[in-house]
Amino acid sequence: MTTSNKCNHALEIAEDMYNAYADGKDRYKHQPMVKYADLPDDDKAGWLNVAEQALPIIGKHAMEDVKNYLSGQAKTSTGLRKWLYLAGVGIVGAVLGGLGMSLSGCGHSVDVTPGRTEVCKDGSCLVIEQGHISYSQAQPETDVPPVVQIVPSKK
Repeated sequence: MTTSNKCNHALEIAEDMYNAYADGKDRYKHQPMVKYADLPDDDKAGWLNVAEQALPIIGKHAMEDVKNYLSGQAKTSTGLRKWLYLAGVGIVGAVLGGLGMSLSGCGHSVDVTPGRTEVCKDGSCLVIEQGHISYSQAQPETDVPPVVQIVPSKK
């Protein structure tokens, strides 16, 4: 679903989350749950709110884990390595500060694994790996083609 040129999958996510909840409850109680379409409007509104808040909540907790990891590494490191870890803590802090905005639309991805964390939005990515932090930014598209200059050889 697109609203005001922004991608919004909240309704679909709400239904999927409810279905996952209903499946778990059905397995526990051994009785089928009400289908999402048959829920009262107030229940649908509650699941819609959960869907809208899920990504920022998950992202916040994942980024806090990364920040804690980097802080711990900075305490035991020295020199340039310590500076890089501290810079990573600052970057993660900035991401956490703008989390609601950066994780609320389409075009983003947050991938957290034990060895690597990658946060991307609109073609720009922050990558944090063991002992390495990198940031790449998408280049703007232009109508002007690149200029290729051929330098004559000096033979």
